[in-house]
Amino acid sequence: MLRDKALKYIDDNSEKIVDLLKQITEIPAPTGDEGRRSEFIEQYLENAGAVGVYRDKAGNVVYPYGIRHGRNNAVMIAHMDTVFPKDTELEVTEKGGKLLCPGIGDDTANVACLLLLAAFAAKEKPAIRCGIFFVFGTCEEGLGNLKGSKRFMEEHADFVSHFWAFDLYYRKIYTDMVGSIRYRIKVHTTGGHSYLNFGNPNAIHVASQIINDLYRMQPTDEEKYTYNVGTIAGGNSVNSIAEQAAFTMEFRTGESDVMKKCDQAIHDIVKHYSKNAQIEMEVIGKRPCAQGVPEESVEKMISRARESIRSIIGIDPEESTASTDCNIPLSMGVPAICIGLCDGALLHTEEEWIWKDSVAKGLRLLFHLVYRYYFAED
Repeated sequence: MLRDKALKYIDDNSEKIVDLLKQITEIPAPTGDEGRRSEFIEQYLENAGAVGVYRDKAGNVVYPYGIRHGRNNAVMIAHMDTVFPKDTELEVTEKGGKLLCPGIGDDTANVACLLLLAAFAAKEKPAIRCGIFFVFGTCEEGLGNLKGSKRFMEEHADFVSHFWAFDLYYRKIYTDMVGSIRYRIKVHTTGGHSYLNFGNPNAIHVASQIINDLYRMQPTDEEKYTYNVGTIAGGNSVNSIAEQAAFTMEFRTGESDVMKKCDQAIHDIVKHYSKNAQIEMEVIGKRPCAQGVPEESVEKMISRARESIRSIIGIDPEESTASTDCNIPLSMGVPAICIGLCDGALLHTEEEWIWKDSVAKGLRLLFHLVYRYYFAED
């Protein structure tokens, strides 16, 4: 019986998954440089008997299992990349029931769970109700701009009926995805000596005026959005009128129409201050908003996720908002939600940690979801 095989596999791997998680976590995978993790995952799947595993042009590791013609296939994705530079010290330590290491929860614990599920499918070859693309994705974080999921969906959208992203923690179901647009704005002026050329336009001053006007924008309940200036630099010395300054900023919102208005607003602000300076605007990142998604299909996925989390974890998860690989399919009208397969805190910091026992729970959660809705007894 498939159920007995699945339960035995889960029991056999409840402790082994921690060793697997440690192995993967200690392989550096900064966004855009996930190659070593890709190699590990590809080899692991092939050793488990997976046939047809490949790496696409975005670097995603893809294992197509039982793929059907037409839109009768699910995507299950976890991203390999982390926010940490290649030279970050990556050593998993244990303390007080916790596993500590940068990137261990976002998203490596989810990768480990999905990898074991894919390996089970390769080994046991269960009958399934629809095809599954197991995807270990690249470039989800930051200025990776969801390159991995974008590339995959551009190539496979006609085969995908729905999309599961495994990311973050299992205490929430991420149902609404926030889109974003990010800019680098560079200001150039003539500059000059701080005394001899006093009165010449100062690039830092112009940049600060743009930022000041940005921060006068007021979101409303009808048009919800956020903005942030994340970095700024400029000038050469204390006694020079700055001839260059640059900053990066972003808008976030869940509504495509609101995003267009935000984009127009920053262009209008920049245009206003272009009289006394040369200003360059570059879009350095874009995450699309959802549009045209069948609500009943998403609700069905939410219901399935909630049932599995209640059954295995014993909690009633909150619904929340995030920006994940789900942004891409949702922008194409493909139903998608995101859930996590671990529990922890302090993601995106070097103090990141997860509860050690949460990973085995996450594996059970994933198997419960897939066994109940995707696997079919012979």
